[in-house]
Amino acid sequence: MRGRAGVSSPLRKPRPTARGWAFGAVGVVALAASAFFGRTDVLFVGVFLTVLPLAAMISVTIDRPRLTVARSFHPDVVAVGEQSTIVTTARNQSARPSPPARWREFAPTGVEVQPSAPFPRLGAHQVNVTHGRDTVVLRQDVVALRRGSHPVGPLIVSRTDPFGVAYAEYAVGQPRQFLVTPRVVPLSSGELDVAHSEGAEHELQRHSIPSADELIAREYRPGDPLRRVHWRATARHDKLMVRQEEQRSNPEAWLLMDTRLVTRAPAQHLPSDQGDALFETLVELVASVGVHLLDEGFVLSVVETAPRQLSGRSGAGRTGTLGSVTPTYDRGTADRLLLADLAAVEAGPDLRDDAVAELASGLRRAGRAVPIFAILLDGTSELGSLAALRGMGDPAVVFLGEGASPETEEVLADAGWLCVGFAEGDDPADVWQRALNRQRAVVGHG
Repeated sequence: MRGRAGVSSPLRKPRPTARGWAFGAVGVVALAASAFFGRTDVLFVGVFLTVLPLAAMISVTIDRPRLTVARSFHPDVVAVGEQSTIVTTARNQSARPSPPARWREFAPTGVEVQPSAPFPRLGAHQVNVTHGRDTVVLRQDVVALRRGSHPVGPLIVSRTDPFGVAYAEYAVGQPRQFLVTPRVVPLSSGELDVAHSEGAEHELQRHSIPSADELIAREYRPGDPLRRVHWRATARHDKLMVRQEEQRSNPEAWLLMDTRLVTRAPAQHLPSDQGDALFETLVELVASVGVHLLDEGFVLSVVETAPRQLSGRSGAGRTGTLGSVTPTYDRGTADRLLLADLAAVEAGPDLRDDAVAELASGLRRAGRAVPIFAILLDGTSELGSLAALRGMGDPAVVFLGEGASPETEEVLADAGWLCVGFAEGDDPADVWQRALNRQRAVVGHG
C-alpha cells in the first residue's frame, strides 16, 4: 500500500531538543543580563541563542521527508508467536537528496517491531529509474504477539537539524494490515475424529476397490496441505500428488464454539485479563480441532453461541434456522480460511437463543450420527437442548473451560457427552490427548 507521493504528516510537531531548550534558556538569561548591564555583545549572544531553536524548528519543518512507501510481509499470514519479515521500500520524491534521519515502523502492541534505526541518505528523485539511488529497501523481522488484523505503518521518519537543536517526527505512507492467526497444534488421530459409520465406509471402500490409493490421488494444487501428500503416487507419477478421500464419502463434522462474553461470578475472582487468556485458549483449541478435522477430509460447519462472526467459504454454507447460513469450510484452502476468520473473532456481550437449534437442524439434515465438538467457556443457555443432541453425535465431545459450573458438566455427562476440561494456557494437543484417553477408557469399560 503506497502513501501519496511527496506527502508526510507530522506525528510529533517540530520542537526543541534538550539542547535547544538549554540554548533558549541561556539566551533569555543573556538578554536579561544585557539589559541590566547594558552590554551589546551579550545582547548579540542572547538574540542568537534565542532565535537558534526557532530557526532550527523552521528548518526541520521545511526540509521534511518527501517519500513514497510500499510495504509487504513475508509471509503475509503468520500464527501467534511466529516471525515474519517486513519489507518496506521507500523512494525519495524530492529534487534534493534526503536529509539525515532515523526510521521505525508504527505498529500496535500485538506486533513487536524493531526500535528506531538510521535512515539511509537517498539521492535526488530520478525519473524513469527503478531502484536507483533515490530508493532504499528496509527489512526487519517482527514477532506476532497477538492474533488479529494489525495495521502496520505508517513509516515514522524522525530527524533533527544539523546542530541537534530541533526534532520532528513524520508519518509517511499508509498502514497495511498484517494478519495473525491463532496458533495451530497438530493433533493425533484416533476415535475422536471418525464416526463409526464413516470409518466402516472408508474401510469397505479401501478393501473392495483394487488400487484405491491410485483413485484417491490427484495432482497437487497450490494451497493443499503438505500433510496430504501421497508419496507412493508421487513416486509413481514423478510429480507431487495429494490424497483426495473426501471426494468418495464427503463426511461431515460440526463444531459449536462459545463466543459469548462470559460474566464471572464474584466468588471466582478471575481478573479480566485471565478471562481474555482463557478465551484465547478456546480459540486455539477451536483452530487446532478445526484444522485437524479438515485435514482428515471432513466438511466442517461451525456454529457460534453469540452473533455470527465467521464467514466460511462462499456458497458452502448450510441453511439453518430461519434461513440463516452456517459457516462451512471444505476443500482446498479451507484451513487458511478458517484461521483467517478465527484471527478476528472476539467474545461479544450479545447472546443467541437459537445456536443449539441451528446445530440440531444441521445434524438432522446429515441423516446419520456425525462427529460433534462443543468448545464452551461456561455451558450454554440451551444446556438441556444441547444434551439432547447426544444421539446425533458419534462421537459427541464437549470441552469445558475452567470455571464452568458443575451443573453443566453433570447434565452433559449424564446425557452421554464426553466432557473434558481445559484451563488458561493449556496446550490443545494435551487437551485433545486427554479426550482420547477418556474415550478409550469409556470404550474399554463398555
